[in-house]
Amino acid sequence: MRVILAGVLVASALALWLSARSGATVQQNDDYFLLAMTWTPAWCAATGAARGDARCDRGAGAGWLVHGLWPQHAGGGWPEYCDTAATAPGPAILAGMDDIMGSTSLARHQWRKHGTCSGLTAQAYFAQTRAAFEALDFPDAIRARTDARHLSPEEVLAAFRAANPTIGAAQAIVTCRQGRIEELRLCLTRNLAPRDCDAGVLARHCTAARATLPAKP
Repeated sequence: MRVILAGVLVASALALWLSARSGATVQQNDDYFLLAMTWTPAWCAATGAARGDARCDRGAGAGWLVHGLWPQHAGGGWPEYCDTAATAPGPAILAGMDDIMGSTSLARHQWRKHGTCSGLTAQAYFAQTRAAFEALDFPDAIRARTDARHLSPEEVLAAFRAANPTIGAAQAIVTCRQGRIEELRLCLTRNLAPRDCDAGVLARHCTAARATLPAKP
C-alpha cells in the first residue's frame, strides 16, 4: 500500500510540474514578469561565436540585449508554451525587435515559449518587452568596451541599481556562466514597475566572488 501511495504522490507531483511548464493555461491574477538581459559578449564566448552568429562579429558592438520577457508565478515557477488564442507574430513584428534582441529567430522563440503565456497579443507582448528594456540605463561600469572587467556580482548590481534607483535589492539578480557575467534579470509587475523577485529567482543569483565581464569584440 505504501508503494502504491508513493507512486500516486510522485505521479501527481509530476503532473503538476508539467502543467506549470508546458501547455499551461494563462494565469494573470498573480503573475509578474522577469526581464532577462544578456551581456552579448559573454554569450558569444560561451555559445554564439561557435555558431558564427553575426552579433559576435568583430565590430558588431552588441552589448546588453533582451533575452526575453518571462511570465512568472508569484509563488514560484513559471509557465511555458501556453495554449493561446493570440495570433502568432508576423515577420514585421519579429524583425522590429532586432535592435534590442539581435535576432528574429530569438524573438520568435521567445513568443512561442513565453509570450503565449503572457495573456497579451504578440504586438502588445513585444511592445511591453521594448518598453521594459528602454526604460533602463546601463552605466559604463557594466558596459566593457575594449578591455574585459573583473567584477563581483554585487558590484554589477550596485552599478545597475545606481543608474536605475527605483530598483530595490531583491528586485534584480546577476547570473554567471563559465566564470563570466552572463545576464541581468529584473523582476517587474505587469505594469512594468520593479517588484521583489520570488525565492526561486533570487536563488539563481551568481555566487562567484568575481566574474569576467568580457569586452565587446
